[in-house]
Amino acid sequence: MSGPVGLVLHLASPASPPDYLRYPVETLRAAGFGTYNALRLAQEKSARFIMASTSEVYGDPLQHPQREEHWGNVNPIGQRAAYDETKRFSEALTVTFGKQFGVDVGIVRIFNTYGSGRRSNDGRAVPNFIHQAMSGEPITVNGSGRQTRSLCYVDDTVRGVLAMALSGCPAP
Repeated sequence: MSGPVGLVLHLASPASPPDYLRYPVETLRAAGFGTYNALRLAQEKSARFIMASTSEVYGDPLQHPQREEHWGNVNPIGQRAAYDETKRFSEALTVTFGKQFGVDVGIVRIFNTYGSGRRSNDGRAVPNFIHQAMSGEPITVNGSGRQTRSLCYVDDTVRGVLAMALSGCPAP
């Protein structure tokens, strides 16, 4: 790539459960190779690098609310491993590039973004609730119904990612 680059945003990865369950190898490739290639570009261009991670790095939480110091409880060979583990790997690769090569890195952990333009069959809580309500179907609540979620409107997610890009902060 020729010309200057000041910011590299790595947002590539299927995040919808039906997608990453249907395409686990592609999910692994997007996160693993995609993160590496995007980091190399940031390194080559002396650009800030922002990696989009996920709350899934925590796995099945052992504490609530989760703190950033919580290392997670992830099954590395479970059904969701292709997504969960590649995000954990991508975070480790990002931090390592920062330490070893001096790349200006940042990680954002995105939780349950909602807003217009979502597929109704996305497989995530808010699109499922909306689809079921609009179709007159019963609302599916997995688990006991006592769990909580952090929700963020898409415009606020974008503002948060851009704020992280401008912050110089490296950690989630």
